[in-house]
Amino acid sequence: EKFDPERFSEENRSSRHHYAHLPFGEGPRMCIGMRFGLMQAKVGLTSLLRNFKFTVSKKTEEPLKMVVKVDLLAAVGGIWLEAQKL
Repeated sequence: EKFDPERFSEENRSSRHHYAHLPFGEGPRMCIGMRFGLMQAKVGLTSLLRNFKFTVSKKTEEPLKMVVKVDLLAAVGGIWLEAQKL
């Protein structure tokens, strides 16, 4: 198959199969790696938060201007952080 990003557009939503894009599957037989991957992400984030102090960098534009990207709210230009080892 070739990559066709238009396949997932709103206009083509009704014509595609409901389970066309489920990278980890769905239901009781979903990929065992999904829960493992989620746990790894949580452990990594917890480790960072326990070992570093994070502050907003001067590179971050203030006041923050927010924009909706896909289903997420994001800051224009991003939010830059500085990390200090505890």
